[in-house]
Amino acid sequence: MHKIKILLCSILTVISLASCISDEDFSTPAGAKFRLSADTIDLDTVITHTASATRTLTLFNDNSDGLSLTAVTIEGDDAAQFLANVDGSTISHTSGLAGYTIDCRGKDSLIAFVQFNAKDIDQDDAALCKANLVFTLANGQRQSVALIGYSQDAIVLSSGVITHDTTLQASRPFVVKDSLVVGQGATLTLSAGTTLLFYPQAYLKVNGTLIANGTVEQPVTMRGHRLDNMFERQPYDRINNQWQGITFSSSSYGNNLNYCDIHSSNYGIICDSSDISQMKLRLENSVLHNTKLDALSLTSTQAFIGNSQISNAEGCCVSITGGDLQFIHCTIASFSPFTAMRGSALVFSNSSGDTPYPLQRLDIINSIVTGYATDEIFGERSSDEGIPFNFSFRSSLLCTPEITDNPDVVGCIWETQSDTLTRARNFIPFDLPALYYEFLLRDDSKARGLANPDISDLYYPLDRLGRKRTPIADAGCYQVAE
Repeated sequence: MHKIKILLCSILTVISLASCISDEDFSTPAGAKFRLSADTIDLDTVITHTASATRTLTLFNDNSDGLSLTAVTIEGDDAAQFLANVDGSTISHTSGLAGYTIDCRGKDSLIAFVQFNAKDIDQDDAALCKANLVFTLANGQRQSVALIGYSQDAIVLSSGVITHDTTLQASRPFVVKDSLVVGQGATLTLSAGTTLLFYPQAYLKVNGTLIANGTVEQPVTMRGHRLDNMFERQPYDRINNQWQGITFSSSSYGNNLNYCDIHSSNYGIICDSSDISQMKLRLENSVLHNTKLDALSLTSTQAFIGNSQISNAEGCCVSITGGDLQFIHCTIASFSPFTAMRGSALVFSNSSGDTPYPLQRLDIINSIVTGYATDEIFGERSSDEGIPFNFSFRSSLLCTPEITDNPDVVGCIWETQSDTLTRARNFIPFDLPALYYEFLLRDDSKARGLANPDISDLYYPLDRLGRKRTPIADAGCYQVAE
């Protein structure tokens, strides 16, 4: 009997609570409104036929009484490109609440989700698309939020192998959804201003030759396809692993990349083992930035890297296994924010396991090699002393303990823990919360005037941005503007 009484009391309590809830007043008093968390939602730039990230809007009911929405609509010339969901109800330019209301209790809130689905615009430049998300209350009040997005047309490159010499030149970007392979014997030329946007699993593999003819005003850009923000004020483009990267296979030679911006990939550039008597890669005036793995991986390769920035790899910025290599006026900087287990700025060796890879030459000249760690340079020599292991550092700023037993290490400055101006403090601006990095030198950096001016005049009298290296030449790829 006692248990029956408890059960009856419980049932009556539930009925009483339900009665209280159902009796709540949703009369929506005259003049009452929601407080909106934003008056404008910017959904960024989106490649046509793809959807933006979802943005959130909160409708706060600061009133004691409940409020009812009798209609939610998307209005405007570009309304067809926007979608919304309010309290589980899908809203488009053709559908709304379909005859029912959405109630919000006093001192409560509703959540709305908004998305932009970009459609073809048949033009090169991104086009502004606008609409309004309109909320109509039971008291007749209308409240609206402006929706903004930018639609960008692009040219989709079909997956497959480029078997003959091909030039890509267009004023709108190319989208690579799967892979792009340059066949052996073929040359792919990327004209100034060309942009390649890669899907997450897409990559560029070169069995033949790649030529990129960028300029300081119109670089060749290779990056992920997401042009919008992952969330507010955080672009996808500043997160690594947005696409795979570039591989130059063992059959690939004569690759020349000038004024390229390659960033936010899984790996940056991989050069497979090849004949080091032939030039495999010449990379100049370029940026390799923000990779999940190594930014530049060179195995038994002849390469010339000049006036370039290689930065922020979770792996190593530069990883070398044998070869014939020159780095002149480069900034190699390991400041990836995504892990404390990042690799070093520069690692080089003359073997891999039991396989010898002679290091015929590694020259680091007029450069900066630095990072968060106290030692960012690691050279590992094979136990077989007959395998060449030749390296030099000249007129460079180096984050590593001073090397005193090598006559080919000349005119360098060594960063130490006691330095007040060192590592990240050499550069401006560094905005860690926004994941925004530039590696321009501070006026008081120790790299100021460190470069050998004869080498600068011979190779790079102008820095990567086209500024003169006079009256003094700074180490790295950037000259302090006078």
